[in-house]
Amino acid sequence: MQALLVSPSNDTLPNGTPDLLREIGWRIKTAPDYAAAMEEARNGAVDVVIAPAPTATPDRKHADVSFQAFLRLIEAKRMAALLISDGTAPFRPDAQSLVDVIDRSVTAVELRGRLSVIEKYHGLFRQMEQEIRTMERLTKRLHQHFHEVEQEMRLAGRLQKDFLPDLRQPIANLRFAEVYRPVTWVSGDIFDVFRIDEDHVGLYVADAVGHGMAASLLTMFIRRAVVPKKVEAHGYRIVSPSEVMVGLNDALAEEALPNCQFVTACYALLNQRTLTLQYARGGHPYPLLITSAGASTELKSSGGLLGISKGEEFPTFECRLDPGDKVLFYTDGVELVFQGDKQGALDTASYRGVFERHARLPIVPMLRQIESELDAESGSLNARDDITIVGMEVLPEMQ
Repeated sequence: MQALLVSPSNDTLPNGTPDLLREIGWRIKTAPDYAAAMEEARNGAVDVVIAPAPTATPDRKHADVSFQAFLRLIEAKRMAALLISDGTAPFRPDAQSLVDVIDRSVTAVELRGRLSVIEKYHGLFRQMEQEIRTMERLTKRLHQHFHEVEQEMRLAGRLQKDFLPDLRQPIANLRFAEVYRPVTWVSGDIFDVFRIDEDHVGLYVADAVGHGMAASLLTMFIRRAVVPKKVEAHGYRIVSPSEVMVGLNDALAEEALPNCQFVTACYALLNQRTLTLQYARGGHPYPLLITSAGASTELKSSGGLLGISKGEEFPTFECRLDPGDKVLFYTDGVELVFQGDKQGALDTASYRGVFERHARLPIVPMLRQIESELDAESGSLNARDDITIVGMEVLPEMQ
């Protein structure tokens, strides 16, 4: 242990203090005043400071400036200190301080006891300080790591959105709109709308189970595995919704993905001339047909989760649309919102009321109104799942 003895003029330490320190095996440094003691404490390896406290007098109610500066330094460096007082010292340490005040008339036995306590806990205290500094360094590194991860996730989210289609312009006699809300920076939902040839438009909405980075990476696989058209010897062949879904399911099953990474999806094919809509789905919410009069009907079809096993069937169903009809495709995250202040069990059909309330609006303002109601929900900033809605409307005439 390294002790620093401070002996300002006209102040004394208890008799025999240096001899007692040497007897118990401590090394000693000395400083003639508080200013010199500050230099030693700042630059040297000091474990304990033993110094007289300034004496309060009628014309000096506060300790002098040099003592206050010295006190602030040892408190900042968390040094143990014994201040020797004649009983009139103005300084009194708080409960968290490592500075203690003892009377100048302390006996050698009591002083030895005080020093023994300091020596006993000094190593433990320094070990705790070291562990705190280590934790502070680790915390700083973690903050930096989290910042880098956040930046990477932001970039991944922007890249994922760049893969989504631009639905602002109609495709012939069809107009589209979307609501796309990832829970985090990236989403487990994906959708696409594309012209296949002069007469056909394809559309799909898919949802990789879960959300976050793992689910978002799976959406890129889905995008590649959806094949709407196949080139053959004498031209091309438009693939039916059933065949598209079978191909996607088999591709996912072949990957044998870990952690039960399954997918739900709905694929639709519309003939723009006949307005015949063909669709197939696997484990996905039913599309919702809204007629020009505002009536709504679920387009039901059979088909289980994708990616469990090869050889599953996903039958193609079809219906005929009329000008002014709209079809909404969405993921199951929609079923968890629009709960309002309801308590208890979720009402997984509450979204239907929101959809039907705006059913007579054209598709773009309709989805903007739905989005506004979504923003007004109390849990909109902490959604439970990714939310995707893709709406299609048949226009009265070609654009």
